[in-house]
Amino acid sequence: MTTTINIPAVIDPVDRPEGDPAGSESLATSLLSGAVRLTEFSEEALLLAESKWYWAGKAAEAYGDHAKNFAQRHQPMGETLKRVARGVDVFADQLRTLQSDHTTISSDITSYHRERADLITDVNLAGEVAEAEIAALQERARALTNRRAGITTDITDLQRRVTENEQFLVQLFTGADTAAEASSPTGGISALALGAIGRKPSAADGPKAMNAWWNSLTEAERDALIAAYPDQLGSADGLPASARDAANRLRLDADLAELEMKERDGTLLPEEKQRLANARATRTALEHADGYVVPGTDDRPGGQLWLYDPDAFGGDGRVAIAVGDLDTADDVSVQVPGIRTEMDDAPGGVDEATRLYESARFNGDGSSVATMFWLGYDTPAGDLLEWGEVPSEDRAADGGARLAAAVDGLRASRAHDPAHMTAIGHSYGSTTTSYAATDHGLAVDDIALIGSPGTGPADHASDFSVGADHVYDGRNSRDFVAFLGDEGWVRKDQFFDTGLGMDPSSEDFGAHRFQAESPQRGWGPNFDDHSRYYDRDSESLYNLGRIVDGHGDDTNSASQSYDPWWGDPIDPEWDRDPTSQVPGQSQTGLAP
Repeated sequence: MTTTINIPAVIDPVDRPEGDPAGSESLATSLLSGAVRLTEFSEEALLLAESKWYWAGKAAEAYGDHAKNFAQRHQPMGETLKRVARGVDVFADQLRTLQSDHTTISSDITSYHRERADLITDVNLAGEVAEAEIAALQERARALTNRRAGITTDITDLQRRVTENEQFLVQLFTGADTAAEASSPTGGISALALGAIGRKPSAADGPKAMNAWWNSLTEAERDALIAAYPDQLGSADGLPASARDAANRLRLDADLAELEMKERDGTLLPEEKQRLANARATRTALEHADGYVVPGTDDRPGGQLWLYDPDAFGGDGRVAIAVGDLDTADDVSVQVPGIRTEMDDAPGGVDEATRLYESARFNGDGSSVATMFWLGYDTPAGDLLEWGEVPSEDRAADGGARLAAAVDGLRASRAHDPAHMTAIGHSYGSTTTSYAATDHGLAVDDIALIGSPGTGPADHASDFSVGADHVYDGRNSRDFVAFLGDEGWVRKDQFFDTGLGMDPSSEDFGAHRFQAESPQRGWGPNFDDHSRYYDRDSESLYNLGRIVDGHGDDTNSASQSYDPWWGDPIDPEWDRDPTSQVPGQSQTGLAP
């Protein structure tokens, strides 16, 4: 009896996508430089047109009108050139991805041919073999056939994306290759982008509608939109973090190129100086995130610029940067900072995020992690207890609404793959987080408050959206700020206004308190211990990592503070010696 083994055919080599991503990025930089020059020239012409002190009369008026018309004609050209530059950047980024995918496919083809040759050899060597051996050879042939089909699909998809990327670049240049097009408000915007943006829902429609719109787009439409409208996409709640990151990086790169060139030329306007400082701080923070390597490994989780708004709040700005992939991580944390935190503090905030990432990874169950520093609200700028007062709760209330909306956006972007999510509020950020959880149904799984001056509108942990069982508090017994919260049967604020609500470490509040003492803690109440909650090899960082990993029930508990009727509040942690690298206590296990 003759048995047939169907050997699948060979796969032809695939052409590598042509082009040089680095060269394309260099072209984008040159185009952006030209755009800045046009913008500067237009601004200078407008200033000259409006200057009256050095020239008067009909000639001056005629010149002013001419200069103003000139500026108004050339300003759109500068904006068009900026759009083209951003588009070339998107093309370069996509080309780099395509070339990387080509390398992977080529490796898959090589591996396929190796297995195919092995199968042919084994079939040719087979003589009178048992039915079981024949079945095994047939099964190998079927598996190889399926593998070939998968590789062929990948090749077809790669070729389609290469074509779309090249067509995108052609449309980008042909949409701005005449003076009329370059001067048009839509110059350099492809028909794909114009059509897609017209279907974009408003922010009022909610993040779910935004996510549904994004999912309805083709990859080509998404690339075109990111190039044309990064300002609209970078803060669009409901979009995947990868899309927001791509849009915000384009905006950041454009800001840095334009403002640093103006700085070199001496034409930087006073109102642009703070924007430049914010952009530089964001660049540094993003470099920290992108360059971070998990200690003891070769793993680079990478960074994501989830929010970039350097002009918000009168120049204080808004920014959010993640370590890890917010789109795919099993465990996601959002770290909410406190008073006096502004965009120039972003590098330090990202460093804290990397340490939290380490703790959740090294002390976790093997799940993937993403930790995000979120400065999405207007923090109070004054010193704590400045002139005998603490900041009011107004900004915490506003920040709580913003935090809840941000989390809703994260949730909507992962509706079919929900992450375990933790919000961590530090200092005034704990009050902000409390407002989000009490008044706005903060859609996280766990909440941790550290160094809290008070929980705002919440009188008990059960007031929080997550329920009392999922509310955790870490308080260093020497942290002066944590002394400010109300506690006990007599609330402090009946006598003098110091705190911002209930002390979450108290037994009256009912949260799970975890150990958060520092080996470097002071002898008495101080402000230094207020900034030690994210220190490496600390009790606090270990416990925060366990909460982020979804194991808050396995933290190292601390006794709650209490307020006896006969005296001042008592913190049982005051007399306990802090631990460090002690299994079952701090258990950090982190690299130095």
